Amino acid sequence: MCFFKKKPVVVPPIEVIQPKLEPCGTIDAGLMYAIVQAKLAEIEDKDYDIFVPDRDNKVYKKADVMAAHELEEVASIPFVDETHDCDDFAAELFGKFAGLIWTTIHAFCYFVDETDTLWYIEPQNKKLSQTIEGWQGSDVRFFLGR
Repeated sequence: MCFFKKKPVVVPPIEVIQPKLEPCGTIDAGLMYAIVQAKLAEIEDKDYDIFVPDRDNKVYKKADVMAAHELEEVASIPFVDETHDCDDFAAELFGKFAGLIWTTIHAFCYFVDETDTLWYIEPQNKKLSQTIEGWQGSDVRFFLGR
């Protein structure tokens, strides 16, 4: 009698493809500039630069951003001082969909939603906010549109 040992069947893991965050529309550069400028007026910072490089700027539904795989992906990266810190997190999210903000002490991101409301995003913990918190700095150096 012969006995054959069956090889185990290896089933490759199913790759779950996350939907890409898609904009719900666009606004022109003039409106984007005005929204950013009005938001900065709230903190009374006068020494900043605003760069809106595109004629048409993407806007996103806030709920879509909060649920976005891109936000989860960036926030899950481990923090490593001087190697992967605030500027690296902000650059990662900027590369995916968000605008970039630098203060004198911190880098983070922003987006404008479908109601023309500007939201700050802390890419390290996925927190959305209407205000810049004290630990993020109070002196904005620049906003870079996306």
